[in-house]
Amino acid sequence: MVMQTFSASADTTLRVWAVDDHRVVLRGIVGTIHDAGANVVIERQASSLREFDFVAGAPDVLLLDIDLSDGSRAEDNVTMAVSHDVPVLLFTAETRPVQMRALIAAGAGGLVLKADPPELLIDALQCVAAGQLAPTSHLADALLNDPHLMATLTTREVDVLQALAAGVPKKAIGHAVPGKLSVHTVDTYFQRIAARYAALGRPVNNIYGSLREAIRDGYLDL
Repeated sequence: MVMQTFSASADTTLRVWAVDDHRVVLRGIVGTIHDAGANVVIERQASSLREFDFVAGAPDVLLLDIDLSDGSRAEDNVTMAVSHDVPVLLFTAETRPVQMRALIAAGAGGLVLKADPPELLIDALQCVAAGQLAPTSHLADALLNDPHLMATLTTREVDVLQALAAGVPKKAIGHAVPGKLSVHTVDTYFQRIAARYAALGRPVNNIYGSLREAIRDGYLDL
């Protein structure tokens, strides 16, 4: 699939649709863009992506908050927009790297944090709309690219952590996860998880310490 890209010129206006469930944030975005005097306009605003009909028409870029109160999954929202050839710029206060990287892998074109300077938002909107890599702040870049910021856990390792978070006793975790695991295998997974966090300078003393660090990275959302 090849997305339609926006070609900037002096007499063209970049049309943006913005999704955020905090109205004050939406008003702030509109004010920021207006004050900058850029050829960018927030054409439509909504608190949920479900309020938009991409078949009837689409923006040059979608500015998307990833944590909405409508029950939607951020990955599904990105996939929906991308399936309609709409470039997506993530706009969030979230600073856990796991989900950010998953959303970029799903097709989002860049990440701007809500604490970033206003001019960075405008530059990023223009770049993403043109099919280019969006500029990011140092923190946003680290969230997406720094290999030392988070542990890389396997699906099975996340499974045992999810069971632990759900209150399953350690000895019963093997029977609570898909495919069933022996007690020895569960112990091995927890040892590997602890070793990965220790390698990052984040040592854990027990399985609950591993759970805490995995939540910090964004592998679990409790």
